[in-house]
Amino acid sequence: MNDPVSNKYVSRVPHLSWFMAFKAVADKQSFTLASRELHLTQPAISQQVSKLESLLKTKLFFRSSRKVVMTEDGERLYEKINMPFNALLNIVDEFNENSNSYNLNIETEPVFSRLFISKYLIEFLNSYNYVLVRQVLTTHHLDFLPETELAIKWGEGSWDGFDAQFLLGLNYVPVCSPQYAKEHNLVTTSDLAKAVLIHERDTTDWQYWHKHHPVQGIDIKKGHVAGESDVVMSMAMAGLGVALCGYELVKEHLERNDLILPFPELHVRHHKAYYILTRKNTMLSKEAIGFINFLTKISLSFDTDTNCWDSNE
Repeated sequence: MNDPVSNKYVSRVPHLSWFMAFKAVADKQSFTLASRELHLTQPAISQQVSKLESLLKTKLFFRSSRKVVMTEDGERLYEKINMPFNALLNIVDEFNENSNSYNLNIETEPVFSRLFISKYLIEFLNSYNYVLVRQVLTTHHLDFLPETELAIKWGEGSWDGFDAQFLLGLNYVPVCSPQYAKEHNLVTTSDLAKAVLIHERDTTDWQYWHKHHPVQGIDIKKGHVAGESDVVMSMAMAGLGVALCGYELVKEHLERNDLILPFPELHVRHHKAYYILTRKNTMLSKEAIGFINFLTKISLSFDTDTNCWDSNE
């Protein structure tokens, strides 16, 4: 026979997924972004939040076409569940500490992974030899999967729902192969007007550079286009034209003479930079904190290498 008291108790116990949906919407300030984070449809997230509102008999969000804002009760609920959620994560960390390994999930861009993470990762693993690093590589967009703890992305320093810590700025400068410079007689800056330009994704970088170094006759809108930094570098090394690249990214190619700086004085500090992204109001594992300290140490060494180029341009 059913116990009415037990049935009443069970009916008041919400699904954990309802709280997860609520917290994701609160963190992202968007039902759409929350659905992407939890790998559910937007209607499913909306339904879970509605069920929680029905159970609590209150409205948790003010919804509009542009933004989702927590109500006063929503803020009160968020404050109450945030610490318990973090406590659950700490329990997971405790179990991980007792296991033989820890999976550190990060997101980064291919060129940064190749030149900075993969190249120097052994230094980090010397101190965290039980860590297994899992990298998700993305270019020009941010996935930040649920298991991801941090991301290293190129941008202007602001991402909705994330804390952004400056990591590394880049000095952009024209580069080409030695053969291309010789064949096209790149001697003076005006010679750039007869060169084929190589663009990354679009003409934005060359336009930004041209504002600082206007070259008469150069057509910024023309040239080859590739969607990824490594491909742009490869095209320049193949003698297809002059590319605009971060000095810090092509340094190894310059040292091997695969690329040269025909006009080293024509550099400019890019207005974008690499940033470390972490979710707002989320506790990081000690492994993630250690990895951030490791990245910061690496970036300082590269800034020291290029401090002769002043950033106040």
